[in-house]
Amino acid sequence: MVDPLSLLRKYNVNKKEIIKRDGQIIIGEFSWPKNVKTNYIIWGSGKDETPKEYYTLECLLFILKNVSLVHPVYVRRAHAENIPVVRRPDRKELLAYLNGEITSCPSINKSAPFEIPTQVKKSADYDGPESMAKKPRFEDTHVQMCEKLAVRLDAPKEASVTVDNVKTLSEVMSAEKIAAIKAKRLATKRTTIKGNNDIGQEYDFRAMLDLDSDIAKNIISCERQWGTSTRILQSTDNY
Repeated sequence: MVDPLSLLRKYNVNKKEIIKRDGQIIIGEFSWPKNVKTNYIIWGSGKDETPKEYYTLECLLFILKNVSLVHPVYVRRAHAENIPVVRRPDRKELLAYLNGEITSCPSINKSAPFEIPTQVKKSADYDGPESMAKKPRFEDTHVQMCEKLAVRLDAPKEASVTVDNVKTLSEVMSAEKIAAIKAKRLATKRTTIKGNNDIGQEYDFRAMLDLDSDIAKNIISCERQWGTSTRILQSTDNY
């Protein structure tokens, strides 16, 4: 079972963060109320049939944070913050234990009952700065996807388009539809083709317009006009 005294010692020796917040003291993944009793006996108690008294976790944490103060100044500051003080006869041995200089001392009652701590759940949204650095940000992923899509759209595909391929398209698409698609492609080209300053050579836009016009005319001339019931009824053929 985890006891607050030994865990406080472990975190203090390893210089790990101990948090005091909202009346709770959080050590790693465990949390206790600040006034929870440890198993370190207060000097002078437990003698002459008097009950044993124990230092609280808040009391021990406070002396660790103010260890550089001389004892009278430490006592005045503890009283000002309404925190129990460590008695002078306990100070040296207690700090030696909490700082890892000794492994045990007679004032520690190993048979004393412990209060069960509350386990602190880590937030799923934040796992620390290291894990955040490993996770790709949504903005970066979105930009990369857009860049890949732009490269695919800008890839030259005119070389694979032939007149025969366009003719087969006219069988399933009207001339007006094809002309509209061509006009849209022309508008796209005008906005994407780089100027002379970018690639160092001139593009003949008039030649491109004439080429697209010839292709459209070729498509329209090759279309097959299907007869409808109305046209058949209006036929001038004699039977």
